[in-house]
Amino acid sequence: MVEDRAANGASEPVTMVTGGNKPVHRFLKGQPKSIGIVLAMMGICLFMFGIAIDVRSDATTSADMYSPFWLGTLFFICGLLYILSERSPSKKIITASLALSIISTIGAICACVDFSRAIVGLHHTYWSHLSENQTVEERRYVLQHYMSIDLMEQVFFCHSLIGGILLITMTFFARAALRSSRTQAVVVMRNLPSAE
Repeated sequence: MVEDRAANGASEPVTMVTGGNKPVHRFLKGQPKSIGIVLAMMGICLFMFGIAIDVRSDATTSADMYSPFWLGTLFFICGLLYILSERSPSKKIITASLALSIISTIGAICACVDFSRAIVGLHHTYWSHLSENQTVEERRYVLQHYMSIDLMEQVFFCHSLIGGILLITMTFFARAALRSSRTQAVVVMRNLPSAE
C-alpha cells in the first residue's frame, strides 16, 4: 500500500508505531484469565466460608472483623477485571486492574494480620477453657468447637497469602505493559515524490 502511494507520487505522511503495535499484550503473558478465575473462586470461597464461620463464640474470629467478606469481595472484583482484560485488552482496563491489584494486595496483607490474630486468639481461648475437672466429652467438645474454627482461619490465611502473591505477580505484568505503552514512539514518515 505504501509502495502504491509512492508510485503515484502521493506525499501523504505514513505513521508507524515502534515498539510493537499493542504493548498491552505484555499483560497477557501473565495469563490474566486463568488468574482471574482463580481469584474469583477464592473470593467466593472466602465470602461463603466467612458466613459459615460467623458463629457465636467467646473468641474473636476474623468474621467478627469482617475480613473474609471484604477480602473476598476484593478478590472477586479483581478476578472479574482480569477476565475482562484478557477479552478486550486496553490501556484503561489494565490501569484499572493495576490500581485494584495494589489496593487488594494491601488488603491481603491487612487480612493476613487479622487472620493470624484470630488464630492466636483461638488458641489462647481454647487453652483457657481447659480445666482439670472437665470430663473427656467436655474436652472433646471444646476441642471440636475451637479447632474447626481455627482450621478455617488457617485456610483463610493461606487464601490471602496465595491471593496476595497472584496479585503482586499481575501488578508486575500490568506495570510492564503500561510502561511499554508510554515508551512507544510514533514515527511519521513523509514520502517524497520520486524524480523521474
